[in-house]
Amino acid sequence: MKRLLTSAFFCILLPFSANAEGCPARAQVSLFHSCEISAAVDLQFHPLKFEHASTDILSVTGAYSSADRFGVEGLAIDGERLVSSRFQGWDGFLLVSPNGDPAIYSAVKIRLGDRSFDLKRQPDRRDFVTQARGEGYSLIQSHLLIVDGALDVRQVENARRFVRRMFFTDSAGWGVYETKSAVTLYDAAVEIQEALNPDMVMNLDMGAYNYCQKNTPTGFDACGDLFTNAENLTNLITIQLPKTD
Repeated sequence: MKRLLTSAFFCILLPFSANAEGCPARAQVSLFHSCEISAAVDLQFHPLKFEHASTDILSVTGAYSSADRFGVEGLAIDGERLVSSRFQGWDGFLLVSPNGDPAIYSAVKIRLGDRSFDLKRQPDRRDFVTQARGEGYSLIQSHLLIVDGALDVRQVENARRFVRRMFFTDSAGWGVYETKSAVTLYDAAVEIQEALNPDMVMNLDMGAYNYCQKNTPTGFDACGDLFTNAENLTNLITIQLPKTD
């Protein structure tokens, strides 16, 4: 098995907000919450460099990578570039503005500007892709676990258990949550609901594609194990300090 090599990792002391009013306890969020740090999201796609600047806070795998071909599964956009047109039946999208502001939407009700799109309809999907690319948005697709505060996943008998990682939005902002142990998707949704009462939650890829690097006081530390060749990883969600002019 080829192990992933990373480079250019520099440590910074991250500026945690002194005003924690309305911010969930840090113990509740294992990886990141935006209410503690003013941050932006950068969706990155193949070819990936696996290098992080001192302003990077956390980098994790985002959308699923295909098992039978080299590419991102689901609809994926990187600014002007259409990364993948392989739209799937999954009901969730992470949409990131040119400024790095993230939002999670249902496939049938995704907002861009003053318009709402139903991406399960091909005409809407075509118009959405054109507008998103023209305005510099980025996008990945995955399963939703919570929609408008309600569970959006059913309990399945003998479902497989893994440590789960999720992107969420809540009343205090947005972030990345990882379950405390190996659980089913249903149990993961229940766990994050009880911990944070989030508005929207989208599942992130793990398993063989469990890439996770977090900026700590001692440097960038691995918070996941990649059990595949680095070249097979097709996309990352990198959280970073906002760029300043």
